[in-house]
Amino acid sequence: MTTTISPPIRILALAGILAVAAAAILLFTHSRSSSTEGSTPATLPATRSQSTRPAPAHARKPTTPARPRVALLPGLPPSVARALRSSDVVVVSLFARGSQEDSLVNREARVGARAVDAGFVAVNVLDERSALRLGEFAGSSASAPAVLVVKRPGRIVNRFDGFVDSAVVAQAAKNAGAGK
Repeated sequence: MTTTISPPIRILALAGILAVAAAAILLFTHSRSSSTEGSTPATLPATRSQSTRPAPAHARKPTTPARPRVALLPGLPPSVARALRSSDVVVVSLFARGSQEDSLVNREARVGARAVDAGFVAVNVLDERSALRLGEFAGSSASAPAVLVVKRPGRIVNRFDGFVDSAVVAQAAKNAGAGK
C-alpha cells in the first residue's frame, strides 16, 4: 500500500516545521539575552575597518615631556658645552699634542673623571680655533698641561696647572657635584 500526501498537506507540514524552528530560535535568543543582562557583554574582535581608525585622543598614550633645555653660560667652547648638556660636572684636560707629560696628565684626568661619572673633554691647545675659544673661557693664561673642573652652567670650580693625578681629579669632580 502506497500513501500519497496531498500538496496542501505538504505545505501545511512545511509551514509547521518552519514555525517550530522560528519559535526555537526566538526562545534561544531571548534566553541568551536575559541571562547576560547582569554580566558584562563580550567584546567582539576588531574588524579591519575598526583597526585602521585612529584611537580617540583620551585613549592615546601620553607622550613623554621633552627634557628641559640646559641653560649654559655664553662663550663656552663647543666641546665643553656638549659635555655639560649631558653631565653636571665636566673635567677638561688641556694638552699639547706630542708632549709626553701632557698625554700623562690627559690620561690621569680621564681616569679621575670616569671614577666619579663626570664628563670628560680633552682640548688640544695647539689648535688655533680651540685655543681662542679656550682663552675666552679659561682666561689668557690657560696653558698645557692643565686640568679644569667645570660645573654646570659653565663655571670653572677648580684649576690645576701641571701634573695632577687621577685621585685628585676624582676628588675635585666629586666635590663639584659629580656622581650624585
